Amino acid sequence: MRRVPVELAAGYTIRFANRSDIVNIMQFFKSYKNENHILANDRAFFEYEFCRGDEVCVVLLLNENNDIEGTLGYIPYGGELRDIFTVMWKVLDSGQMFAGVGLLYYLIDHGRCRHIFTSGLNEGTRNIYRYLGFETGDLQHFYMLNPDCESRIAQIVDRTELNTDFQDSSVSVTLEKVTDKKLFLADYSPEKREDRIHKSSNYMVHRYFENPRYQYMIYQLWRDGEKTLSFLVAREQKQEESIILRLIDFVGDEGLLAHAGAPIRRLMRENGYEYVDLYVYGMAEEILYRAGFSKKMKDSANIIPNHFSPFCRKNVNIGIFWEKEMHPIIWKGDGDQDRPSV
Repeated sequence: MRRVPVELAAGYTIRFANRSDIVNIMQFFKSYKNENHILANDRAFFEYEFCRGDEVCVVLLLNENNDIEGTLGYIPYGGELRDIFTVMWKVLDSGQMFAGVGLLYYLIDHGRCRHIFTSGLNEGTRNIYRYLGFETGDLQHFYMLNPDCESRIAQIVDRTELNTDFQDSSVSVTLEKVTDKKLFLADYSPEKREDRIHKSSNYMVHRYFENPRYQYMIYQLWRDGEKTLSFLVAREQKQEESIILRLIDFVGDEGLLAHAGAPIRRLMRENGYEYVDLYVYGMAEEILYRAGFSKKMKDSANIIPNHFSPFCRKNVNIGIFWEKEMHPIIWKGDGDQDRPSV
């Protein structure tokens, strides 16, 4: 990562937030993000998102009057040396050149950070991250339509984009739902690799079992009648009279997903899902094509909406950055791309 000089004006400081700052941070979000934003109005959800014991996961830029002029939130994926996703990054236009970069450096230097990522980057800042030495890209959007359901959420115009060249796998993979976090923890053992994101068991439990707003479904993948150490996270999304299934995260042997098309289609039929979709970066596309997913192409005429709270029928691009020399697999569940906004 390239380091650029960051010199704050007299009286300005950068530090980690503490609990006494929460009211002011929420007011900052209300004033400069969105007055209806969930993190500006719901203290309980703010603490769920950002508080880990005594740690408040926000870096602050403060002026000489101790007023907040910048925030950099972050989501830690472990305890000590951990992988981190940045969120809610906002710096006021106060003439502070590279102050936002200063927040990032502070987090990297003092946040017990192994690797750092972001998901949902502002398109206008993509070149800045590249200049700083990060790789940038986009999550790829894949979907699988239910032929027995009318399209009410999706808008399908170009059917040539649809993947019809797939067959059910000869490898038997089943999806077994895990509702007890103790049973999940008994089998959860993510591989520790320097070039991949490490999702600790505490992170997974907090993120998916303890979420106060969204109810997630965790499926353990079994192959040929034997359970594996691979887990798929999904969430139902209702919109008026329709319902879809969103695949949010996956930990384990991603190659198994190539053989999971049949059980996913079975879930789709049994529950009347209009479609199943997922956002991911870094996974071999062939795996998802073999499972029966179609890729939403850039500038596609087909609309597979992303925003549901509130609902907006349009395609959404999700930009990301990561450190060079890494080969991460990033899902929509990483960072804060799967949480309500209001």
